[in-house]
Amino acid sequence: MAIKKGLFKTSVGRKNLMAVTGLFIIFFLIIHLVGNLILIIPDSFFPIEFWGNVANQHDMYNAYSHFLVHFWPITIVAWVLYAAIALHIVDALLITLNNWKAKGEKYAVTDNSTSTWISRNMGILGTVIGVFIVLHMAQFWLQYKVLKVEHDLYNLVIETFKVWWMVVIYEIGIIALGFHIVHGIESAHRSLGIYPKKAMNIIKYIALFFGLFMAILYAIIPIILYFK
Repeated sequence: MAIKKGLFKTSVGRKNLMAVTGLFIIFFLIIHLVGNLILIIPDSFFPIEFWGNVANQHDMYNAYSHFLVHFWPITIVAWVLYAAIALHIVDALLITLNNWKAKGEKYAVTDNSTSTWISRNMGILGTVIGVFIVLHMAQFWLQYKVLKVEHDLYNLVIETFKVWWMVVIYEIGIIALGFHIVHGIESAHRSLGIYPKKAMNIIKYIALFFGLFMAILYAIIPIILYFK
């Protein structure tokens, strides 16, 4: 009961949970990006002497995907990730509802002079990302890992991004994700109190750079594959 109260019944507990789960998800996004970059790396990059017969995008990406699905420690990490995403979403809803309740009870007019556009629209951005995650997992994770109706993930990805409106959907989701990352990194460090207030300006620039960097790299993959 004490743990539940600490996590869900206090503002500080909810924000700390949001920060920890958010940073873990960002760590996953980095690993996920590294794997997806295989899709746009030239075949000549892959050293055949280290990978045997795996010496092109198709085989390398499928080998990478097969490893993620069948290596049991990765499976454990994946379930931790699913739990982190679920907690992150539930926690975000609780914080949003609590903020709406506080505004309704205490303020007649909301002062947004010190807030940013991103912070004021995190609910909308989070909703867009949530829809994007559902579509993404239904398109790839469900077919490849759960239903096992698709055994060549590389071809599935290529075929998906040959459809222009799928590319548009992914770009919208990635843009929302980039904004979310920018605000999330800054907010997480403030919530956890890892850095002193004087360093927060530096954290803001780091968050901005990292969010843009991640969004750009994720965004170019569908575009390159569409025109490939």
